[in-house]
Amino acid sequence: MINAKLLQFALKNWKEILVILSLSMVTLKTRIDHNALNKAYEISQQSLKEQVDSLKKIHDEELRQRDEALKSYRNLVDTLERNYLESQNNLEKTRQEKTARYERQFSQDKGGLANAIINDYGFEHVKQ
Repeated sequence: MINAKLLQFALKNWKEILVILSLSMVTLKTRIDHNALNKAYEISQQSLKEQVDSLKKIHDEELRQRDEALKSYRNLVDTLERNYLESQNNLEKTRQEKTARYERQFSQDKGGLANAIINDYGFEHVKQ
């Protein structure tokens, strides 16, 4: 008896039942799609976070390498400056020694000094 009434109700209201079932299916499908989108969003967020972390590590490594290169460059420049100053001091010392020697030679042996200058610098001695 209940089955007969239920069947009669279903035959009488089959369109409404079909609409309710269709709406239920759409709601269920929407919820499934929404959950899938949320999961995809979370995966995307995790992937982006990993990429940012990876980029930060790469950036930190590049900064470390840059600092190391700058330190090496500064050390090299310091060494070059020390060598330059040392060579300048040596040149000045050598120049002073030659000047003192030439002064001694000038007072003692003018001809020898003229020959030394001609040999060292390629000048020609002109007598007046």
